[in-house]
Amino acid sequence: MNCAADNSPPPLRLVNLGSGSRGNASVVFAGEDSVLVDCGLSCKQILLRMESAGLDPSTLRAVLITHEHSDHVSGLRVTARRLGIPAYMTPACAGAVSLRGEVEVRAFTPGESFPVGPFVVEPFRVPHDTVDPVGFVVGVGEDRVGIATDLGSVNRLVISRLQTCRVVLLEFNHDVEMLLSGPYPWHLKQRVRSRHGHLSNAQAAEILQSLVGSRVEQVLLGHLSEKNNRVELALAAAHDALEAGKALHGSGSKPIRLLVAEQAQPTTVDN
Repeated sequence: MNCAADNSPPPLRLVNLGSGSRGNASVVFAGEDSVLVDCGLSCKQILLRMESAGLDPSTLRAVLITHEHSDHVSGLRVTARRLGIPAYMTPACAGAVSLRGEVEVRAFTPGESFPVGPFVVEPFRVPHDTVDPVGFVVGVGEDRVGIATDLGSVNRLVISRLQTCRVVLLEFNHDVEMLLSGPYPWHLKQRVRSRHGHLSNAQAAEILQSLVGSRVEQVLLGHLSEKNNRVELALAAAHDALEAGKALHGSGSKPIRLLVAEQAQPTTVDN
């Protein structure tokens, strides 16, 4: 019998604590270590939702910030200070967030990876109407989780980064018809639909179709608009994209499981 110890790293898991216009935060964890991606919920909610999902907040090594909009940073100052963890963001983002010198900020450059505990973090630029927005790939060994929300258009860089991941959190923000006929004022509708706004179901489906045949096994549909989308519409677009992807790559392509991130409670992506 071979009694050699298994030195392979623990598998990565993703728990989304909340996703939508009322606040965004996700935890990527492996073994006894974790990182928080965005902190748009209150510190109280971050801690409560982590504990309800069976996660220990003391395992958090850092907060990774995608951009400075309040639904991604409103709880950052209190949470990082209470847990004594640094916040990683671009220099431009740091300049746009008021942390009053109470949080240790560590700057990174999009396109250049950096370590956080056992994780390797790869930030990549996304098109959104903030000073320097990014998505993240978080990896341990060969296992990788990708997060791309708050982007207004599809580009090759985003697709290429997500194709390297096993699990992906991808924005499915709005249905175009619902947006155009909905309650938003016209200037806000234009902003959402712009190249630096938010992904429609059809745009997100285009990205999803390109993930068929890659390393991706699970996709969490995130940042659904409460006023301009419905779960069934987002899922229908996603399922159509998977079928179209299979037609291109062959029926033997690795299946991709779909889940929808909720706003009011944690959503766990199981291995």
